[in-house]
Amino acid sequence: LQKHFPTDEVVVVASSEMGILGAGEGTTPAFIDYLKEVGIDENEIFENCRATKKTGIKFTNWNGDQDVYYHNFSNGLYALHFDASLLAKYLQTVAISRGVELIDDTVISNTDTVLYTEKSGEVKYDFLFDCSGFRKKIIQDYYNEPWIEYPMPCKRAIPFFLPNDGKDLPEYTESIAMKYGWVWKIPVNGRYGCGYVYDSTLTTDEEAKKEVEELLGFMPEFPNLFNFRPGCFERSWVNNCLAIGLSSNFIEPLEATSIWVQVLALKMFVENFGKEGGREKFNADLKSINEDILAFLYLHYMTERSDSEFSARQLLFATSLNF
Repeated sequence: LQKHFPTDEVVVVASSEMGILGAGEGTTPAFIDYLKEVGIDENEIFENCRATKKTGIKFTNWNGDQDVYYHNFSNGLYALHFDASLLAKYLQTVAISRGVELIDDTVISNTDTVLYTEKSGEVKYDFLFDCSGFRKKIIQDYYNEPWIEYPMPCKRAIPFFLPNDGKDLPEYTESIAMKYGWVWKIPVNGRYGCGYVYDSTLTTDEEAKKEVEELLGFMPEFPNLFNFRPGCFERSWVNNCLAIGLSSNFIEPLEATSIWVQVLALKMFVENFGKEGGREKFNADLKSINEDILAFLYLHYMTERSDSEFSARQLLFATSLNF
């Protein structure tokens, strides 16, 4: 925003006590384009955010035969893995250095033009970006925008970390098929960011943790877990409010599409802001993009597995979409 609207005042209201999700450490090549657009050298991400190179995704055992296949980026493109917490801190530092104001506070309520915070009182605004993640604090709680839920089989995840020595790291994210979902494994410098995404109607949290233990040969620490509702809002841009990122849409992390969609949404906002019919076009295009991603992800579940109730449900899910 500061890049494209340099004469406007940009203010971020965010609570350091609330923190960030911390997952989501893989990207697509669109993230490299985003860095160039806002004038950030990608080498800075390597130096400050434990970044590693990503050329694609390795899918392991998705047909139940221990075989693998790769989804690589085309035309020699590559993306990045990074430590999400370090990236958030780095981008905050860059933003503040460029004149963005940060108010460390919690939003209690709002109107169309004012945020009411715990410590800072009223924060007035002309345009608001709802970046409240899965809480969807403004777009859902204030505007009551209807959520379109997608029938994805996995709606719960338990992240965990594994150490590495930073040497000979793979240049891909690995997605490992499990009994009731799949595990992501993202190499960043010094550790792997991992997590088990699973169907919580078929297994318990404790059983899911034991399944991870069986995969690794030991039980890792699980700092937290989270639920998510796959889908998107009918409209992400309502009046003078735009929901961005997880507060706008999320399907699942299978192909690192969430940050990609966020980058697309920001570009589309800049292109449509101030134009007649721009808001309506933005909403229609973003909804279409999410539907395309749903169709893309459903292909991953067209497997030959038949070894569990989950694999049967995968096939049912895939065939029910009628794409």
